[in-house]
Amino acid sequence: MKKISIVFAFVLCVTISTYAQEGFAIKAGLNNVSVDLDLGEFGSDSDSELGFYIGGGYNFEIDDQWDIEPSLLLSFVDDLNSLYIPVMVKYEVATNFNVQAGPQVNYLLEDTDDGAFGLDLAFGAGYQIDANWFVEGRYGFEVSRGGDFGDAVSFNTLTIGAGYRFN
Repeated sequence: MKKISIVFAFVLCVTISTYAQEGFAIKAGLNNVSVDLDLGEFGSDSDSELGFYIGGGYNFEIDDQWDIEPSLLLSFVDDLNSLYIPVMVKYEVATNFNVQAGPQVNYLLEDTDDGAFGLDLAFGAGYQIDANWFVEGRYGFEVSRGGDFGDAVSFNTLTIGAGYRFN
C-alpha cells in the first residue's frame, strides 16, 4: 500500500506541474487483467480480474497524421496493482479516429521477490470527440517478464477509458 501511495503522489505532482502544457492529458477507465499460469506437465490455469486505471500522458504531434504519446498509468486490480508506461505511436486513419501500437512496460506494485518488471506489445484505437475529450481502448500482450516468473506467468491487459487533453 505504501508503494501505491508514493506512486499516486508522484502522478498527482506531475499532473499539477504540467497542467498548462499543450498536449498533456489525464486519463481514467476500466481495465481487465488476465493472468495465465503455465503449470508444466500439470496443464495451465488462468484468471481475469476487472479494475480501473488513472494516469496521464503527453501527446507529441509528429505531423498531421502521426503522433507519439507516452503515458504513466496506475492500474488498480484486486491483489494485482501495477504501473504501466505505454509509448504509443498513433496514426490518424480518418478524421478524429486513430489506431495505435507500441511497447508498454509494466511493473507490479505488489510485494514480489522477483519478476516485477514485464514488457508488453500493445495495440488499440482512439477517437477524439472534440478539441479536449477523447476515448481509447488498448490491449497489451506480455512479451517477456523478468525474474523467476520467466515464461511461466503471463499478464495481458485490456484498457478502455476516456481522457481530457489540455491544449
